[in-house]
Amino acid sequence: MQAALETLEHYSNGDRVRVSKISIVLERWLGEVFGCQHKEMSRPFSRHGETYRVCIACGARRKFDQQKWNTQGPFYYKEARTSDLLRH
Repeated sequence: MQAALETLEHYSNGDRVRVSKISIVLERWLGEVFGCQHKEMSRPFSRHGETYRVCIACGARRKFDQQKWNTQGPFYYKEARTSDLLRH
């Protein structure tokens, strides 16, 4: 009886590991298909006359209106440039 219980326990742990791996693969696949949901946004930043918020997960930006205190328009990605890092 003990051997049967150990066998069942062994297989049930393996099934949990397989289900866990399947869920991870499925989550990654859905993320690639549907993209980032932009659920975590940064505080507003102002730089070079532009005010925006940034998605913590993927870096997408969205314009921010300081007067109305809300985000506006579509998400966009800004090209990385070293001149943005240098002080003027």
